[in-house]
Amino acid sequence: MNSSAIAKAPGAASAKIANRQSRTRERILAESTRLFLAHGFAGVSVDAIVAAAEVARSSFYRFFANRDEVITSIIRPVFESGIAMMEGLDGRPPRQIMDGVFRVYLRLWLANPETLQLTIRMGGAYFRLFDEGHHRLRQRLTELVRSVEPSGLLLNGSGDNTARLIARIAVSVLDIYRDDPRIETLYLQTMRGLLIKPEAQP
Repeated sequence: MNSSAIAKAPGAASAKIANRQSRTRERILAESTRLFLAHGFAGVSVDAIVAAAEVARSSFYRFFANRDEVITSIIRPVFESGIAMMEGLDGRPPRQIMDGVFRVYLRLWLANPETLQLTIRMGGAYFRLFDEGHHRLRQRLTELVRSVEPSGLLLNGSGDNTARLIARIAVSVLDIYRDDPRIETLYLQTMRGLLIKPEAQP
């Protein structure tokens, strides 16, 4: 083996290990999401996660200290992605802002519907685990929808109420249409119909 090959070997091995560890972590998160949706956060133990993900307990604890870290690692990126997707909507025409907000939830759903479902099912004492991220997303959503209020576009006339409705119903509407190939069209038509004045709809 020449010196160049020897020099590259440790890096290649490190990359292979990193990839394997990344796949293990993602498998733990995916199986945890499935279990949390099926049984609720309180009904799922670390043992159940380890068994479902088919990993050793030591592998679990290499990535997560406990279940709290698992659920936070599942849900926090959804809020961060949603906030990032809302950037650039400021200053657009009111109708584009509203459609942009609706499409944020659609994009999050298409990326990972189970994770988005989990964000609305987690509540009670466990909500504290990701309340900060949720608060920032809701604040950004509310700011955008409030900016539309003066245009008269909103069916109920209130940016605050409309933002609350979006946060409450968007995922449920997407879930209803989840198996329909027309999901994008039906979801957008439903959200517009519920929240935008009829004469202002495209």
